[in-house]
Amino acid sequence: MLLSPQDRLKLTAWAVGKMTGASMLTKIQTWLSGKKTYLTAAIGVLGALAAFGDHQIDLTALIAAIWAAAQTCFIRAGVQKAINQQAQ
Repeated sequence: MLLSPQDRLKLTAWAVGKMTGASMLTKIQTWLSGKKTYLTAAIGVLGALAAFGDHQIDLTALIAAIWAAAQTCFIRAGVQKAINQQAQ
């Protein structure tokens, strides 16, 4: 019996919810709130460091990758600050 893509997605979501428990997923989502951008930037820097260590990129590209990750964090912080100021 073949399932449609929508049914497979529903079945997968149901199975994941049963295995981990909905409360566990809620805890993970709560913990990740406000941290996703910074985690992504950190993973990007780690990837750039790994590439630099493997001699796939040079120092200029490493610095550019670190600067791009920093800009992402700065923009995220600025947007959040603007949202907080509007809410007041």
